[in-house]
Amino acid sequence: MSSTSASAAAAALLVLSACATSGGQVQQDVASLRSEVRTLQQENAELTRRVESMATQIDLLAARAAAAKASPAAQPPPEEALVIPPGLEVVRLEPARKAPASKPAIPTATPIQEPSAEVVAALSAGGKSSPAGAQEAYDQASSTSGLAGARALEQFADAYPSNVRAGEAISAAARTRREAGDPDGSCEDYARAVAEYPSSRAMPDALEGLAACEVRRGRSAEASRLQARLVKDFPDSPAGKRARAHAPPLQGAAP
Repeated sequence: MSSTSASAAAAALLVLSACATSGGQVQQDVASLRSEVRTLQQENAELTRRVESMATQIDLLAARAAAAKASPAAQPPPEEALVIPPGLEVVRLEPARKAPASKPAIPTATPIQEPSAEVVAALSAGGKSSPAGAQEAYDQASSTSGLAGARALEQFADAYPSNVRAGEAISAAARTRREAGDPDGSCEDYARAVAEYPSSRAMPDALEGLAACEVRRGRSAEASRLQARLVKDFPDSPAGKRARAHAPPLQGAAP
């Protein structure tokens, strides 16, 4: 709003004030004009503030333009428009991911050790290994004579089936029964020793004893087979050497 308009409004206000005595209608008109004057004054103040703010912004922009013109190198170069040829597919590349660390290789140079026969037998018998007193029990059974000694050796093998002396105990029990006059019990123990303890150190003696049992029973063919096995598997043992010497008579024995 200009200063001329403000002066005119003030003059009109004075005229109306002078005519206030003309009646109630004049009083209302005067109040209305006063309200309008106040509104115009407020608008005029707001316009003045905005003009001053705009003038300040113009001065600031002009200063920036002058500084940019004086040092053009300081301004970043304008970005060029990216032109994508038609038919070209735009693919977003993901950042390369770090490969997970590989797990260490399982060593294959570790030797594999087979379990001993004693351990395998202990597992099959319920997972219990032979107690430390097995040797003492074997010595005690071996020192007993007669059929009682044979039974003690058999009981040792039953109590300690995984012990390395179990096969020797059964062979010794068979020999003891034969000497005590129990040939049938002796043959049963020899057969047990051959069947259950093939890796025993007493295996040659067990084969020889079982072959003698077969000769006594009149089964020369089975006796010859056992003698041939003894000569083949245990040629350097005393029993193997005796088998080579006794083989021809056994082959000619009557069935």
